[in-house]
Amino acid sequence: MPTCPAGHLSAARAYCDVCGLPNPAPATGRGAAAPADAAADPTGSVCPDCAAERAGRFCEDCGHDFAAADRTEASPLPLSHVPHARSAAHSGAPAERGPGGAAPHRDTWWAIVCADPAYYHSMADFGVLDPDAIAFPAHAPQRRVPLNRERVRIGRRSLRLGVHPEIDLAGPPEDPAVSHTHAALLARPGGSWVLVDEGSTNGTTLNGTAEPVPHDREVPLHEADRIYVGAWTAITLHRQRG
Repeated sequence: MPTCPAGHLSAARAYCDVCGLPNPAPATGRGAAAPADAAADPTGSVCPDCAAERAGRFCEDCGHDFAAADRTEASPLPLSHVPHARSAAHSGAPAERGPGGAAPHRDTWWAIVCADPAYYHSMADFGVLDPDAIAFPAHAPQRRVPLNRERVRIGRRSLRLGVHPEIDLAGPPEDPAVSHTHAALLARPGGSWVLVDEGSTNGTTLNGTAEPVPHDREVPLHEADRIYVGAWTAITLHRQRG
């Protein structure tokens, strides 16, 4: 089992399951041990997003977090760098039907979570963060979270505080500038969504504006809006029309 530069044991070959750092290349030559994830996952599971074989906590092709299965699920929106994305027709789940056997028409919303280097550097340029104290992550897989609840929380999990947000930025890699209870996305009648900053320490901005959104006030959201929190996190809303 490889050990990452931080000293964590990792079942995955490329990136540490614990902190997300790249693992050192395995030794080669006669007598070298085979990588721990060279064989298929013993459970036979595959990534629900891209169908790659599971090797550890994170999919090494698209970054799906298997440990957050109750908060994330496969998305019908393919990533451009995943050429073998599975379609819903091959997922094995029966398609829902409306009256008369017709497929229902409804929109599905998704939050695309990524580390944005431009946002990070702008925060450093404005003196909001010290790049010597908070470094941009070397490995931060893009994640997709379905907005399938009336309230989707943004923050960092804490066992001590009993905080378990649906969009969990505790990592790896952890965005240390995000409050444990930072903000929330709230569903509204008609299929729309609003953003509420729940009293975060470092604020929440929208679509690149410098002025943070007011605390505890609903801000309407639209497709492709980008929410910025913490030191580098950008959350983009995508809508799949039914």
